[in-house]
Amino acid sequence: MDKLIYSLMMLFLVACNVQNNVINGVVNLAKRSDCQGPCGKVMPCEGKVYTLDIDLNGNNILQGGRTLFVRDPDNFDYTVKVEFAQTIPESKFQSAKDGGYKKMRITGIIEGYDVFVHETCTRSYVFNVSKESDFNLSY
Repeated sequence: MDKLIYSLMMLFLVACNVQNNVINGVVNLAKRSDCQGPCGKVMPCEGKVYTLDIDLNGNNILQGGRTLFVRDPDNFDYTVKVEFAQTIPESKFQSAKDGGYKKMRITGIIEGYDVFVHETCTRSYVFNVSKESDFNLSY
């Protein structure tokens, strides 16, 4: 019985840890306690692998080269950059803006950078996607 309880507890802890690495929406990325902090300071979420699920509404993606700028569909004040490694074919992510997709799932390493708007600095984030399988679009 003790082994069963121990096994269930370990399964629960692993499931919670995995779930903690999935972020639902750009706003929730910005509101994570381990991602909030002052400019110029590396936050605890940086350098770690996370998965980000984003709802798409047809106009919350901008594209520039190998980078997508994805805004929260309900609040364009929240944006995340998604940068793709050179090993990922452009055809994999080029249709994200115009394909009529409803959801995007990305997995990558978070990197922070400082953004100045009207003399106010905020910490923003980039998802660095290194594998083709870590980027998915769905209808």
